[in-house]
Amino acid sequence: MSKTIKIATCQINPILGNFDYNYKKLIDSYNEAVDRGADLIVFPEMITTGYPPQDLLFSNSFVQKNLEVLNNFSKQVSSPCVLGFVDKKDGKLFNAAAVCENGKVVKVYHKILLPNYDVFDERRYFESGSDIGDFKINIHGSDYSCIVQICEDLWEDNYDRKLSEEIVNLNPDIIVNISASPYRKYRENDRKKLIVEKFKDTNSHFVYCNLVGGQDELIFDGNSMVFGPGMKMLSRAASFKEDMLISTLNSVSERDVIDANVEENIYNALTLGISDYFSKTGHQKAVIGLSGGIDSALVACLAVDALGSENVYLVSMPSRFSSDHSKSDAKKLASNLNANFDTIDIDGLFGKYLDTLDEKFKGTESNVAEENIQSRIRGNILMAFSNKFGCLVLSTGNKTELALGYCTLYGDMSGGLSAIGDLSKTEVYNLAKWKNKVSNNIIPDNSITKPPSAELSPDQVDPFDYDLISPIVDKIILGEDISHEVDDSNLDDISERINRNEHKRRQAAPVLRISKKAFGIGRRMPIVNHFNE
Repeated sequence: MSKTIKIATCQINPILGNFDYNYKKLIDSYNEAVDRGADLIVFPEMITTGYPPQDLLFSNSFVQKNLEVLNNFSKQVSSPCVLGFVDKKDGKLFNAAAVCENGKVVKVYHKILLPNYDVFDERRYFESGSDIGDFKINIHGSDYSCIVQICEDLWEDNYDRKLSEEIVNLNPDIIVNISASPYRKYRENDRKKLIVEKFKDTNSHFVYCNLVGGQDELIFDGNSMVFGPGMKMLSRAASFKEDMLISTLNSVSERDVIDANVEENIYNALTLGISDYFSKTGHQKAVIGLSGGIDSALVACLAVDALGSENVYLVSMPSRFSSDHSKSDAKKLASNLNANFDTIDIDGLFGKYLDTLDEKFKGTESNVAEENIQSRIRGNILMAFSNKFGCLVLSTGNKTELALGYCTLYGDMSGGLSAIGDLSKTEVYNLAKWKNKVSNNIIPDNSITKPPSAELSPDQVDPFDYDLISPIVDKIILGEDISHEVDDSNLDDISERINRNEHKRRQAAPVLRISKKAFGIGRRMPIVNHFNE
């Protein structure tokens, strides 16, 4: 490829089902790309609709409106561009890519490899395509051979058909992959490694355009990339925000892209997930129960960075078992964050509950039934704030607690979104320490160093060694064999606890996903389950 070609990789953030908004995003991005001299303009997978639409695809109106967006957009473009949409042909739906040029759609490609695992269930909705998406574009009087593929078409290892081999044999000038690939830890490196592995022996250029933004539990990180022959990276777009990457083929971008560490990526992912969940559901303000402990402290930091301190309400709700340092740590954090802060002492309410139940509970030992009343009072107060002021409650439980059931239904589990429900307890500590490192110790040191406690009874501390149990829990959830790491009795106990508490998780707030296997749509377990490995 001797002539200079500019490609615009437009990672944009759609709103699922908001077709007017998505159309405007497409047009505005297209016009900007043209103004910046782009010869080929690329948009992500299913950008007309947003991803994943799930059962909205069963609505004929939804599919038709998406087709209208494509039709209207194609009429406005002259320069060649590639975008994802939902196609309908002979009553069947296809995850599709359109090549538009000179006021019309000149090529339609149907995704061949349909993922049906983890958070993906595309075979529920789509038929597979069969033909490779080859097309020609003319730039500056010269013809260039191109191939378009869609996301999973690249992740072919578990499929019989090896599309990369077919593409390599065709020796195209440009390969375009449009994606809606959700973020999880280390995913950006996995994508890069895979592209290099599949196409390093070609003379092709490779354009990878990924979606960005939050959609329910999923977070799309962007990280679009352009590679030259031999799969040498020429340029890369930003992470966790909209970006237009203008890449000149055969030329390395002057944009300096610095790889973030894992904690920074996780933090930015969760911040984006919170921000988009709020904005796309029409919420502006968050309310959080602030205990003085590490979990609520981290959620408060995330909320402030996602929404602004003026939109975050932190509520301390001490009882007779709350330590002085927990109360002071909560107040100090709120001050450091410059967030709205209230203290509501719940001990009087707790006492009234105990008095009311005294006769019914006579002759029984005090246990978690009484302890959890405190947690449920706090949940009720937070929901009252939510109803009165239009706030969305952010729950503060972590993945280890959700796995083991160390959480209270209708208490600390109350909320509209679980911000750290896919972080193990050890990851919570790691992320809090990272946050303090980059923000001048905004979280009080005592919140990090003190033994974790629910403070629901005198001198209570959490009954787990989190450094030991968190990685075990994570491996069990992933389905890994850890029998060589843990004796049978302990393994059975942990597994049984995870199974037994599925009913709690089924009633939990949606969990922002940052791992390979999160609680939520990617892990579907029966509530009634007596199975043991």
